[in-house]
Amino acid sequence: MLWVDVHRLMDIDFIYFDLLLVTIWIIALLVRKRFKALLFGLFGYAVVFITDDVFWYTIWKTREINTSGTIGPHLFLAYFSFTYGMIMFSYAPIMFDKKISKLEKGFWSIGMFGGWLAIGLMSQAIAWNDTAIDIVRHMDGIRVGQILMVALGYIALIVMNGLLKYTKWNYIDAQPWWTFAYLFAVGIFIHLSMEATLSIAGIRQPFFVGVFIYNSIMEFNSGIPYLIVMWILLNRKDYRTPEPAEDLILDTPKVAVLTE
Repeated sequence: MLWVDVHRLMDIDFIYFDLLLVTIWIIALLVRKRFKALLFGLFGYAVVFITDDVFWYTIWKTREINTSGTIGPHLFLAYFSFTYGMIMFSYAPIMFDKKISKLEKGFWSIGMFGGWLAIGLMSQAIAWNDTAIDIVRHMDGIRVGQILMVALGYIALIVMNGLLKYTKWNYIDAQPWWTFAYLFAVGIFIHLSMEATLSIAGIRQPFFVGVFIYNSIMEFNSGIPYLIVMWILLNRKDYRTPEPAEDLILDTPKVAVLTE
């Protein structure tokens, strides 16, 4: 079942709710001054659009889009790439950031999962524009590449991390082993949130358990190793033990005591 086509059947008004959600998300990033996360979101938009529109739809033709004539396929993919690319790719660095509290990370997690679930259910419940859009992704041959990206990405991370313990290169410190488990869990949660909310709202049709499990585990984890490397390079001070401050030698001024 891992190789079957992946379908998404949604109404036009899902786009309206989705754009509203990403607008609120961006405003929240700005209010909380998560500017680096916002930049990662813009980067994610570019990555998703190039992958989906250029490679899958135009070159490899593994993506089919039926919008019932309401919107062109390239414009649809521009929207589609922006909303999911922005939210997923900006959420990841928030989870990477050591300076952000667990409480705030929890709120972002609730916001992502709850927001996606809300817009899916609202689209089904509110008859704003129920013109159907059918999206299909043919997965034959793509799964192998995803598995290789995940495996090679995490193996490279673990190997590089191990080498840091035996080299004098002090650009960053070696990270504890649980860091990789945490990164993998973040990757799972990001895509599981999307898959679960689409399935609950009845947008992911037909539903296959195998596809749900595979997508949740593999889809976003194919990019997590590369995103964490980018994040560390931008925030290397957070991944390096600060050197002891040099002792400050204070010269005590000599005071001449004059006596009459």
